[in-house]
Amino acid sequence: MSNLPTIAVIENDEALRTFLIYTLRSEKYTVWGAASAEEFYRTWAVSKTQVVTLDLGLPGEDGISVLNHLRQDKDITIIVITGRTSTQERIEGLEAGADHYLTKPVYKRELLAAIEASQWRKQLDQTSPAGLYVPLPEALPQWLMHPSLLMITLPDGRSLNLTEREGLLLACLLSSPGGVVSRDKLHAATFPSHIENNRQIDVIISRLREKATRELAVALPVRTIFGKGFTFINAD
Repeated sequence: MSNLPTIAVIENDEALRTFLIYTLRSEKYTVWGAASAEEFYRTWAVSKTQVVTLDLGLPGEDGISVLNHLRQDKDITIIVITGRTSTQERIEGLEAGADHYLTKPVYKRELLAAIEASQWRKQLDQTSPAGLYVPLPEALPQWLMHPSLLMITLPDGRSLNLTEREGLLLACLLSSPGGVVSRDKLHAATFPSHIENNRQIDVIISRLREKATRELAVALPVRTIFGKGFTFINAD
């Protein structure tokens, strides 16, 4: 990924904070850490940051308060990493404005998928709503994705309406024209708050294929690449 965002890690547990910083730096991200809200605010004032990972159990000002404050900036991605695992606590975090809610222990692939998914979604949001198109690879110049309309247009001009989940999945898949997108990344994009079971992606793709065949008598050109993920290619 080009133009990698700068990430702030707000985590009271020194060992976990060190681990997260090391993990993200190993993926070429610029990262800095803070043990409390107060420490974060001091550095944040002079350091431009696009992504924040946030522990909710902070000393002093708690994580929910920090989340409410950060959510005033629509350009920041907020990824909660917490030991609070109840459904009510998850709902509270998401309602306060978290983009992703991950529970400890957090795994490297899970965290990276959440960051990557948030970045491509922001790229889509920055596209003009009046002309929000995601072109497919050159091999398929006539297939057009319309995320704002939840629709994909076929080469012959007909359109297939999409559910919100289907739209999120296809928009993520088409954000890497001609490339293979991992199941983890697709799942994080489609289910930003719940990425424990990435096999849900197979269900959505299967339903999309059935819908395209049933409604339009066409084969949706989504191919499974064994052990790697999925890609959108020309139909046979």
